[in-house]
Amino acid sequence: MLKMFRSVNLKNQLLISYIVLIALPLLLFSQLFFREVSALLEQKIIYSATQSFDQGTDYVAYKIDKIIKISDQIAVDSRVKEILERDVTTTQNRQLLEDHYDLKERIKSYEEDQDIKDIVVYINPQLPHDDMEEEVNSIDYAMKQHWYSQLPGAGSRVFMVPPLFYTNPNAIEEPILSLARRITGSTNYVQVIGYLRIDFAGSTIGSILTYANAIHGSLTYIRNRDDRIVSSTNMEMLGNYQLSLQEVEWMIDKTQWEVLLINDEPCYVKTRLIPDTDWTIITIIPKTKIYEEVAGLVRLMYIFLLLILPAAIIFSIFFANQITKRLSVLSGKMKLVTENIYDEINFDDKPSDELSELAGSYNFMVKRIENLAKSQYQLGLSMKSTELELLHAQINPHFLYNTMDMINWMSYENKGEEIRKITKALSTFYKLSLSRGESLISIKDELTHVGLYMEIQNHRLEKPIDYRVYCPIDLQKYLIPKITLQPIVENAVVHGILYKKDKEGIITISCDEDKDQIRITIKDNGVGMSDETVKTILLEDHEKGFGLRNIHARLLLTYNERCGLYIESKKNEGTSVEVRLTKRSMV
Repeated sequence: MLKMFRSVNLKNQLLISYIVLIALPLLLFSQLFFREVSALLEQKIIYSATQSFDQGTDYVAYKIDKIIKISDQIAVDSRVKEILERDVTTTQNRQLLEDHYDLKERIKSYEEDQDIKDIVVYINPQLPHDDMEEEVNSIDYAMKQHWYSQLPGAGSRVFMVPPLFYTNPNAIEEPILSLARRITGSTNYVQVIGYLRIDFAGSTIGSILTYANAIHGSLTYIRNRDDRIVSSTNMEMLGNYQLSLQEVEWMIDKTQWEVLLINDEPCYVKTRLIPDTDWTIITIIPKTKIYEEVAGLVRLMYIFLLLILPAAIIFSIFFANQITKRLSVLSGKMKLVTENIYDEINFDDKPSDELSELAGSYNFMVKRIENLAKSQYQLGLSMKSTELELLHAQINPHFLYNTMDMINWMSYENKGEEIRKITKALSTFYKLSLSRGESLISIKDELTHVGLYMEIQNHRLEKPIDYRVYCPIDLQKYLIPKITLQPIVENAVVHGILYKKDKEGIITISCDEDKDQIRITIKDNGVGMSDETVKTILLEDHEKGFGLRNIHARLLLTYNERCGLYIESKKNEGTSVEVRLTKRSMV
């Protein structure tokens, strides 16, 4: 560990010492403080949620019990039973109409309760009754409703009808909840003489559930025995956090909060049955929401840390920089020398100490090295230019001979238009090769040069090669040594694609930039090279690759050690040659 510590630079050693001795203990203390405070607040939040849940469920139970009691009053009302048991065959019509009117008035008196929306009594179809959803209706109409078939399995004297049981829920302005029950005879308690349905607004229950939701982001909902949703505080959240039937059954006997894993997220869950109903009220609080409640305190703590730590770090960096700044400058300048960049050191404050003496010695050294490098560069450039001219002299006559031979055969076939295109392309190709004696040309002209080469080659080849160029316009203005890309593309054609059995292929040239560099990549899908060939092809003792080595050397001489050719290839898959240049614009 000590050895690793000594291997980093002096400024970082000072900063690491600060972090270990000051920042790390402070952060550790903050984490311990956060854990303790979070646990304490979590207990208080759960306690508050318990109070809200109990009050909410009690209030729901009170509201439902109130409506059940109203239904009891109607169901046991002797006058109601008398009307429902009336014998149509022995009773005058006048009496039947009076009974009908009296029954409606009695029902309306119960509808005055603010929680009740509608009350409907379903009676013997032979007795006078109304149509649709009036106060007095026929049992035949009730039998068509979805809730009617559920009454036998209700398991209690009433059945709580969920909103989805309505025949046409679109006709209801707001969600409606209902209570349905049988009305039995005055002497025969098994005989059913009618049915009763009491409607009340779902918003009444919904507002109570909202109050029971003590934690922002928690969910409270009511389900019935068929797992149908009666009411919910957040239908969207319900889709992600709804309990399964097995989980609800497991929670029936639980009186405290339980932690369940819902969708891989730990959640506090509490349930309670509403008496005399098949309703279960459920509250789910994701643990993440609890921590959101303590976010204010945590935010305050982090603000304190964000103020203290950066200030201390800034002062440490300042003093560390004062100590190591000139050392860093000297180290950076010496690294540049390895990249053939010779830059002298000039300290602004001109101190007179050991570092200043070292800087003076460094400046003298790099001046000597720069002079020697310039002489070597001129000599090397002259040699490489001569090699390039020799290579060009070998390539161009052979390329010119093949092209002229092709034009000759085309003349026999009377292909005048094609001869004109090839002749113009050949003329422009050699014009760009000369480039008025300039050694550097724009990337745009170099790409044009390669494009003309491919155009002429594709006329000669039996199967034209697919040639594509992707180079942003703003990169085409930068300079490149002439005849850099054409030999690489020629290698891709002659030694890559034409060695394939089908002699079909694709050559792609793409350009991009990386800080101060331009990177031009030439890819082909030819026969490729072995790993050994890729590693040695740019070495002087390799029997092949003279053209590539020449280009690589010219790039190194023209720019610096970070430039040149970088080759990747896989046997039978293709080759990629990356040309790296330093950005130089045309003056």
